[in-house]
Amino acid sequence: MADHSIPISNYVILTLLIHLALGILVYGLVRSWKLTNPGKSFSLDVVKSMLALLMQKDALNLAAFFQRGVLTSRLFKRPASGIAHAMVFFGSIVLILGHAVYPLSFVGVDVFGGAFGYWFMALGRNLAGVLVLLGLLFFMVRRLVFPPVRLLEGKARRGFVALEAFFLVVIGLGFTTEGFRIAYEGAHAGMFVGNFLSNQFGEVTADTALRSFRLFWWMHGLAGLVLISTIAHSPLAHMLLAPINAALARRKPGVQLRPIDFDALESENPPPLGVAKLADFTPKARFDFLACVWCGRCNEVCPATQTGKPLKPKSIIVTAAEYLREGKFEDESFLDAVGFEATFNCVTCGACMEACPVSIRHPEAIVEMRRHFVMERSELPEIMSHANKNLETREHPFVGTSASPDAWRQGLDVPFFEKGVTEYLLWIGCAITYEERAQSVARAMVKLLQHAKVSFGILEQARCTGDPAKQMGNEILFQEMASTNVEEFSEIGVTKMITMCAHCFNSFDRYYPELGGNYEIVPHAVLLDQLIAAGKIPKIAGSEKITFHDPCYLARHNDVIDGPRQVVSSVGELVEMPRNKKDSFCCGAGGGNYWGGAGGERINDVRAKEALQTGADKIATACPFCLLMLTDGVKKSTDERKVFDIAELIAEKLPNA
Repeated sequence: MADHSIPISNYVILTLLIHLALGILVYGLVRSWKLTNPGKSFSLDVVKSMLALLMQKDALNLAAFFQRGVLTSRLFKRPASGIAHAMVFFGSIVLILGHAVYPLSFVGVDVFGGAFGYWFMALGRNLAGVLVLLGLLFFMVRRLVFPPVRLLEGKARRGFVALEAFFLVVIGLGFTTEGFRIAYEGAHAGMFVGNFLSNQFGEVTADTALRSFRLFWWMHGLAGLVLISTIAHSPLAHMLLAPINAALARRKPGVQLRPIDFDALESENPPPLGVAKLADFTPKARFDFLACVWCGRCNEVCPATQTGKPLKPKSIIVTAAEYLREGKFEDESFLDAVGFEATFNCVTCGACMEACPVSIRHPEAIVEMRRHFVMERSELPEIMSHANKNLETREHPFVGTSASPDAWRQGLDVPFFEKGVTEYLLWIGCAITYEERAQSVARAMVKLLQHAKVSFGILEQARCTGDPAKQMGNEILFQEMASTNVEEFSEIGVTKMITMCAHCFNSFDRYYPELGGNYEIVPHAVLLDQLIAAGKIPKIAGSEKITFHDPCYLARHNDVIDGPRQVVSSVGELVEMPRNKKDSFCCGAGGGNYWGGAGGERINDVRAKEALQTGADKIATACPFCLLMLTDGVKKSTDERKVFDIAELIAEKLPNA
């Protein structure tokens, strides 16, 4: 049944205005592109290259696009907020589709008839409108009456309340329009809001109802077009930018620092050593800054922020976003605005990335700035500076250690790696080599591997991966150390490695391939789980309660979550901490902060208290840095030895251990 209550000429005018509104929206997106690509013009060639890129296999992360961008999965970690966002988002989708279907009535399609008309056009759209209203009211009340600290901390994003109020007006005008339509045409099953409002209008003549309907139809339409026009030019831009940013997210979790081509430093356009200004960031990083909604969820989970240190991830991204919108691409005051101390507070744990609803990669931006401080300004916090110098002169970062590189294996018959004979290189790493408490991890692992009859050997000379240098910002030193390791591994024929350190595993797996070092790497937590499952190491479960601390560089950065827990469960009863798995709280050692972390409360003390509050008999982990940090934290509460590596827990259960 065609609709004659609104002249078709009005629809023609409205259609033209819709195209204008969409043009303004597209202009906003083009403007965002220009901000992330300063100095470049947006042209047909750019569009073609973007389309060609999208056509490439695996160009987009579709899983992240749907999960994070469309379904807003990360928001549901706080159910009330997640549900409210879903109500507004999916309710709006239904309303938009309903408006898109309506013009079919002009070609003879009865869009309000039959099951479709009842369930979607009537009942569905009314329910969607109510859900949008409730969701918007939730956000307005939260911001005006009960604003979370995270929204106000640093800087609060202005404009959200006004936009939410205007969105409410658009929805209200839509329902009022529907009410007058029903007053003119008669009640419609399923349109429960419109039917209710129509009854509230009382006795109105058909002429009055028609004139009111046409007036509110225009008011609703124009208000909706204004809302569409503002989306890409206001805080509502996150509705578009967040799904795009999710689609551009890497498939591999965790921090991925971009490589620096030092051979190109002598070229006409040498690459920057780190980042001092916005122009030094990649376009993707600048897009991150634009996508930020200033929600502060990163601050809520950041170990540095939560222990009173200067670092506030939100403030860094907000500062970058403000410089970006002001066109300060070449302004080197940006680095000082962020701050030296805050830059080195980051433990690169990735908690901010895991919590961010719009897929921002905060630690990557922070370490890029750290690189500039180190490689261009030669500036490092004092203790980090000592560790860095030690790496340069002694090839390990541990200051003041008197341990012999061979001390950990005294009394053990540990084989050396033999080319063509040995299957696995057991990588010892610097923490286990030079820190006395961590040395027992290697001793335990040797016993377990020998018990399981695994073919393994160690290097004759102790080595560091160079990862501490990378995390502290000294990429030059990292590449020197890593390249030396790659050469030696190639000479002796290493193809498989077992690591006992989460940071070593991450570095070998993520960064060594960039230097030609491609190996099959297995964390000891994963290998122990495999050996237990194969029956090569016996399960000897006890009654002890054991809580497991997830190393950030295993769980969040590399999805190693279940294996360590199965190992713990093979010797005792697993008790989870409140923050666990990908939501774990860092021990405080990451990002070189084993040699830093000054100011405020110590991160390892906070995590140790959380572990002790579980009432567990023992605290297990699977990284020597976590082991050392938690051991130190637990000492504040008890002299009893509480913290163990999972290899130690298994080894002590072996017969004749």
